[in-house]
Amino acid sequence: MPVESEATSPVPQPSARPRFWWVLLLPFAWLWFHLIDNLRLEWATDPQYSYSLVVPVLILGLLFRRWQKYANVPLPASRIGYGGLLVALAAFLVLLYLPTRLIEEATPEWRPIGWLLAGETIGLTLYAIYLCQGMGGVVRFAFPICFFFTAVPWPTLFEHPLVQGLSRANAAIVVDVLGILGMPAIQHGNVIEVSTGVVGINDACSGIRSLQSSLMISLFLGEFYFLRWYRRVLLVVASFLLAMFFNVCRTSFLTYLAAKHGTEAIAQYHDEAGMTILLACTVSLWGLGYLTSLFEKKTLPAPGAPAAKIACANGTPYTRLALVLVAWIAVVEIGVEAWYVCREAKIKPGPHWTMVLPEDNSTYQSLPITEDEHQLLRFDNVKQGRWQGADGKAWQAFYFDWRAGRVAGYLAKRHTPDICLPAVGMTLQTGPTLTVVKVDDLELPVRSYVFSDSGGTLYVFQCHWEPGAAAAGYAGESARFNLIRGIWAGRGNKGQKVFEIIVSGYNDLPTAQAAVERELEKLIHLQES
Repeated sequence: MPVESEATSPVPQPSARPRFWWVLLLPFAWLWFHLIDNLRLEWATDPQYSYSLVVPVLILGLLFRRWQKYANVPLPASRIGYGGLLVALAAFLVLLYLPTRLIEEATPEWRPIGWLLAGETIGLTLYAIYLCQGMGGVVRFAFPICFFFTAVPWPTLFEHPLVQGLSRANAAIVVDVLGILGMPAIQHGNVIEVSTGVVGINDACSGIRSLQSSLMISLFLGEFYFLRWYRRVLLVVASFLLAMFFNVCRTSFLTYLAAKHGTEAIAQYHDEAGMTILLACTVSLWGLGYLTSLFEKKTLPAPGAPAAKIACANGTPYTRLALVLVAWIAVVEIGVEAWYVCREAKIKPGPHWTMVLPEDNSTYQSLPITEDEHQLLRFDNVKQGRWQGADGKAWQAFYFDWRAGRVAGYLAKRHTPDICLPAVGMTLQTGPTLTVVKVDDLELPVRSYVFSDSGGTLYVFQCHWEPGAAAAGYAGESARFNLIRGIWAGRGNKGQKVFEIIVSGYNDLPTAQAAVERELEKLIHLQES
């Protein structure tokens, strides 16, 4: 790339600060506020990402530390001449904000949206720094700003296999540890069976939560101590190893308690054990980061000729960028709101209904709701139970209801059979296959799955229903990407209903499905509007 010399580079002259200079900060304040607002529900409802609440504060600390270190070090005078490429990239990010907001308004819980918003916000912020201080300013402040990516939830496509892999590895190691201690244990996917019962993933959580928070801590420490890149990489690797080690210790301890004193003993030490390994992992990483920093030479770049600062004032490129963003964000927000208002005016909410389990069946057993389940799902109404049908087949049903609100979408769509059942040792054979089941005037999009384990075959039927969403709109779409249909259907924040029915004893899926459709006619009760 050509380099513009100091002799030929035009030196921008700072102009007087405009009277309403604070207006120039509004578009970036809005972008950051909107990004955090989009992610805060995930941070508040998913324990795996609860650590993210402190990330914005850590970013401010890292920015201050960078500013403090380089306050008396001038920026390099020369600038690399690829401004045209950066302008094109910034224009792309600005235009991308429109489809991002259009999708987000309908499906804010879709994790790729969080990554798009983060990329747009961080990219435009770095471009604004480039306009004000050149590439030297970007190099100085890029890492603290990009550190926000550690708070963005990973897409399920990548997170799920990692969660399952780490959880199974954790369970396998714990079984070996118990074997050395002379306690028999059997692994079933992510759960461990001991003589007194089963230690599930809610009782002995594995890998992923500590892995993500440890990754964040290692990156923070690498920047806090200004480590060289290869030492930062070593610190990240160490964070993974420490997270796995302390999780194995925690799970071994809780499983040992369950084997000696019963599974109910886990509740007494569950939270304390989790906090202990988090603190132990943090202290270990901090100590390792400090020891590594002792080998780091504390040097600053050699002073050079100071570069002329590009004033962020009226008439400068930054000002033009800020004004364009103010106008574009206003157009996007007004346009998106108008689109959904028009679409939702045509939506019929559909019939009101609920699921009533067969409590009059002599074999019916109500399944208790644990406090952990309530905290995890935060439902407004729940019913779950098991019973035997007239033909002797085993039935089990779960029904969850969330009132209208953004949190409903996050929680209702987070747990599906293909994610949850493999965690308890089940193997997915086929599915999901979508069928629209009609009960009177109610259309239910029901997805069917076939699972197997050593005990036989299970047929699982799950329905996620939203008021006003036509079931036919799900046809032909995958369970993961049907969220995009919300752009046409309207915002999915009018409440959610989810039910799941598990049956066993049938010879094949069509027979089981026919039995479920007959049973739904009894379980689904329509209500007057």
